[in-house]
Amino acid sequence: MTTTIYDSSGPWREYIRAMDLALAEANATAAVRAWRNAYAAALGTPGWRGLVEVAAASLRIGAIPGFANASEALARETYRTALFRARQQGSLNGDASEAARVRELAGNLADRYLRALREEAVP
Repeated sequence: MTTTIYDSSGPWREYIRAMDLALAEANATAAVRAWRNAYAAALGTPGWRGLVEVAAASLRIGAIPGFANASEALARETYRTALFRARQQGSLNGDASEAARVRELAGNLADRYLRALREEAVP
């Protein structure tokens, strides 16, 4: 999965780089800690594009054995927060293709989640 970088100067970028380094070293604890710091930094910054980057980064944590479901849940919630902020700021009317892409990513994760729930419910 590729990640679109919207603002390389955002305060979350340092933490995402640290997360990627921790993932390369197979250090799950450091990767999750760095992701949480990235999320906090993006949440504490006005705008929504940082949250989109952090959501995409959370999916990479899914490469750690046992973290796939948690990483998708984090991404879903973070994309949702980004969409909510974008809507509040009137950004969804500005760049329609960008907003549509975020909606598509969030929707794909929601669809996968619902399919997994249905599969678990089948005896």
